[in-house]
This record gives sequence, C-alpha cells and structure tokens, in this order.
Amino acid sequence: MELYSLLLKIRSEIECTQAEMVEKLSLHHKVFSNLDLITYSRWERGVSMPSTLRIIHLLSFAQYDVIRYLVTLDLKLSITKVNQMRRIEAIAYDQQDLIKTAFYPIPDASFKHHCGSEPLTDMDKLQRICDSSGLFFKLDHLAVRERCERSIILQEKHALHILTCEGKDDSLYAHAMLSVHNLHEREQLRSEFRNFYNTPRDAQLNGDKVMFFHSVMKFNFKWWEFTCLYLIQVLCREPDIQEIFMIVRDKTAAKIYTSFGFKVEAKAENEDMNPSGSRRKLISISRDDFLSHHGVIAWLKTHADLIES
Repeated sequence: MELYSLLLKIRSEIECTQAEMVEKLSLHHKVFSNLDLITYSRWERGVSMPSTLRIIHLLSFAQYDVIRYLVTLDLKLSITKVNQMRRIEAIAYDQQDLIKTAFYPIPDASFKHHCGSEPLTDMDKLQRICDSSGLFFKLDHLAVRERCERSIILQEKHALHILTCEGKDDSLYAHAMLSVHNLHEREQLRSEFRNFYNTPRDAQLNGDKVMFFHSVMKFNFKWWEFTCLYLIQVLCREPDIQEIFMIVRDKTAAKIYTSFGFKVEAKAENEDMNPSGSRRKLISISRDDFLSHHGVIAWLKTHADLIES
C-alpha cells in the first residue's frame, strides 16, 4: 500500500478535512507540532513522504496495528541503515557455531511470553530463571521465593515481561526479560545496573517509562528473532516507554550497536575482564530513534511470516 492511500483512508474514516487532520495530529503527538497544511497536502498527493517516526505515530493515531502496516506500506528505506540492522542480526547468526558444539538446537522447542493476565507462575521455572540471572546480576537482597512472588505481581501489572524457550518435557532452556520502570528510576538503573534487580520497586507504573531488556542466552537464531519481534511489539503497544536499555559485553557488538544509534551509558566497575578484553556496558536508545530506524522497518518486512505466526 502506498502511504498517500493510507492517509486518505484514515481521513475518510475520521471524516475530517485536511486542515482538521493537521490539527488533530498536532494535538496527538509532539512530532506533528510543526506540521502545516501544505506539508500534509503534499503527503496525501504523494509528492513527499513523512519521516518513519511520523508514520509510526500516524498509525498509532488511527489506532491501527503498527507492525502490520509497517510491513505492508511501500516505504523508501535507507540502504545504509538497513545494513546496520543486518550487522546486529549477524551477531545472532554467529551463535550457531556455538550451538553445534553443544546440545542445541532443541527439537520441538516452543517460545512463550508471560505478562498481564497470563503471568509465569511456575515457581520452579521462576527459581531457575533467578538462578540463571544470578550469574549476570547480583541477586542477594531478596530470598528466592520472595523474588519469584514479586515477579508474578510485576507481570500482572505489565511491569515485567518474561519470555521463555521450553521443551516438550517442560524443560526451560532459555529466558529473556523486559523489565519496565518508571522514568524516575532511570538514573538508578544507569548508575547501578549490575545491582538493579536487587532494589525492590513499586509495581505501579505511571507516566513516562524506561525498559531494561536482557536475554540471558542467545543460543538459537529463532530465539533471537522471537525476542526481537516481541521487543518491537511492546514498544509499538506502549508509547509511554521512552527508552530501551540493554547490556553488551562483546567489543564487536558494542561497536555495532553504537553505529545503530545506541549510546554507552555506563561500564561495569571492578569486573573481571572476559576473553574478548572488554567490560560489560549498559547501552541505551530512545524508543523513537529505535522504531524510526530503517533497519528495524526493513527487518520487519523480511520477517512477515514470523509476524503472522
């Protein structure tokens, strides 16, 4: 679908003039604050095109499925930026060499997500997730059972998303967590990211938020695809999330992510060096910068089958 056709469709459904559409968009989000009637008219005539970020907020304004429309819209994408996402993807492909030396790939594995009305409540699995996370973070403040019980509450409040890879025998092979926090917790996360999960937090989320995303294992390329798509879906559904934090430790990965648009927020202190000679780094990118990156849009277009499934 061409963008101008989409704009006409939206305005027809809302039943308003171009001038009224400009006013509604200006009130909807700050990215349209300087929008004028001439510019909007050029969009509808196909003479020019809004930025990817504006397109995303147009879809949100119309209450459309953002991801599905980004996949179907005919957009002009920067090849340079598309290649940046492919370099990040290549890191996940490199993990396949490790898989061959272990007991992966897992036959008949299933990927699941837990949040809201469908939290992960299996205490055994939650304890194993805590044990695994303890290899990467300092988790000595709360008793394991108390931590597991708190995680269920956080899931129910949409403050925590847990992704799992499970086998037929109910085995837990991998997990990822998307932890959502109030914006005022940002500086604490930035300064204490190794100890962050030790600090009890309020499950009530209000106003602008930040997300802390980590996947403990990148053992399988399909798993990487699943976690990446889920991250994008959450960002599209929850516009109050203003920033994404991640941890990288590999020098190559850090360079690739910063080329993509992430910035280094902090480095772990007093930590043993790993074989690659680098320290763990906390990196971040704003939601708008991440979602408007052409590489993300191109990745979605090439993974339409994953979105359908």
